[in-house]
Amino acid sequence: MTLGLIAIGAITGFISAFFGIGGSSIDTPLLREFLHFPPYLALGTPLPTAFLTVTIALAAYWKMHLVNRKLFIYSIIGGTPGILAGSLSSGLFSGKTLMLLTAVVLFSVGISFITKSIHERKRSEYRKSGIDKNILRGGKIAAVSGLAGFLSGVLANGGGLFLIPAYVIFFKINIKEAIATSLSVVAVTILPSCLIHYSLGHIDLAGSAAMGIGVVPMAYIGAKMDIRTKSSVIQALFGAMLIIFSVYFFFSQI
Repeated sequence: MTLGLIAIGAITGFISAFFGIGGSSIDTPLLREFLHFPPYLALGTPLPTAFLTVTIALAAYWKMHLVNRKLFIYSIIGGTPGILAGSLSSGLFSGKTLMLLTAVVLFSVGISFITKSIHERKRSEYRKSGIDKNILRGGKIAAVSGLAGFLSGVLANGGGLFLIPAYVIFFKINIKEAIATSLSVVAVTILPSCLIHYSLGHIDLAGSAAMGIGVVPMAYIGAKMDIRTKSSVIQALFGAMLIIFSVYFFFSQI
């Protein structure tokens, strides 16, 4: 099982850093499907590894000055109480319900990004198009981040799965900037989620440590490749990956 955990850590470390989603949203189905982790452990065990992933990936993104500081600050303000509330509410749902909900969310986000990648090709990117930055209102950022945080807490993922689409759709920013900013937020908000899920007995620390061995090299490589790849290509790949995997995972859990 240890080798399986290391392999999962390596695969999701790369994917998570490349797409900026923290890792737990992908790790959970893999742990459940291939290593047969119990539902709650499959949800919680990836959280410490997700923190490691985002920390490593940020080393590459910060050098490129891709983090939007206003989005980051207000997302922390709104996202932290949201993720606390969501984490405390996770015990209200059955393990199977959370697994199926994870699959539905992954599918929905995949569809939204396929659509977005098509539109991305028809317009200039944020930094070149002169989109009004007044759209980045603090109250709106906090509200959207609060909802994303709540969903992330319930499903025990870092938050990037919800923040990245929200940033791109509601605030019209470039996906690379959305990824970098999301990872910065997740690095902060995932900590209370880790503590709560650990207190609930949802985290296997030995499993998290084994996954971390695979994460360390691959997260940095994934982030560096993301920086060099076109935004529209990233969105299309992101959407396709989520759609395919979510459909498979949903039917495997029924």
